[in-house]
Amino acid sequence: MPWIFFLLFVGVPIAEIAVLISAGEAIGLWPTIFLIILTAGVGASLARAEGRAAIQRLAAANSANAALALADAAAIFIGAILLLTPGFITDALGLSLVFRPTRLLWAHVFVRFWQRRRSDKFEETIIEGDFSEKSDQRSAADRNSHQLLKNSDDQ
Repeated sequence: MPWIFFLLFVGVPIAEIAVLISAGEAIGLWPTIFLIILTAGVGASLARAEGRAAIQRLAAANSANAALALADAAAIFIGAILLLTPGFITDALGLSLVFRPTRLLWAHVFVRFWQRRRSDKFEETIIEGDFSEKSDQRSAADRNSHQLLKNSDDQ
């Protein structure tokens, strides 16, 4: 699990810098900056429109599909954050989370991943064994004293 955080906080910025440098060399500094600003603006307006629709779906959702509507809204929120982060890799990922058809593809991937992860955990906790029923091993005197205590508590 720690390697995921390392990848997010070190690997992604390094990859973004590499892509930005490559884009700057290929198309120039100002076109690269313009594209970064353009994708942030377009992404923010798309996220706002999709976010409003997601909030309406969430408000109209009943208990059966509330989790799906909430996950949809969360994906849009995460996509909007990624779109506002400078870089082409995060913009591509953010657009795929905000744009509805690709967001549905991400939802299927996530659900399959989550189901596989949950099924692995449940398979690990299976305990097999045999059992046998034992009769009451207490003596007759113990059972009688227990019954007397129980009757006295009831009175």
